[in-house]
Amino acid sequence: MTSRIATRAVAAAAASLAVIAPVAGCASSPPTPSASRPSTTPDANSGSPGTSTEPSRSEYADGTYTVRGVYGGAPSYMAITLTLADDTITDVTVEPMPENNDTSRGYQERFAAAVPDEVIGKPIADLTVGKLAGASGCADGFNDALTKIRDQASEGQ
Repeated sequence: MTSRIATRAVAAAAASLAVIAPVAGCASSPPTPSASRPSTTPDANSGSPGTSTEPSRSEYADGTYTVRGVYGGAPSYMAITLTLADDTITDVTVEPMPENNDTSRGYQERFAAAVPDEVIGKPIADLTVGKLAGASGCADGFNDALTKIRDQASEGQ
């Protein structure tokens, strides 16, 4: 009996999620596929090995990284540009997906305005963001971008 109740509860939750997820924020029409390589611009202040009297403890290379954070079933995306210095986020911009419907674009724009206050000055190592400005799906896209940036920035070390 308990197993049957649990199965019904899981099925009901999955069905609810399938209905709510597309409208929960940041849903949009499918983008045209684009596999552009994110750009990395090294920081002008990063010296060559041995030029500092103090050993480098950074896990991630300083620089500016631009990636596409993808999320949702459509899928949706945002272009994230993030600057790192000493493993800390010093600047961030979020560009909404250009071919959005009005509702999704509104979520992405509100998220883009809120995210700098949440991430600037914080270490990138274990950072994740949750729902911001009412946009839960956008957080998934931003967290996807953070993972990609961490991968790129650690390759530079």
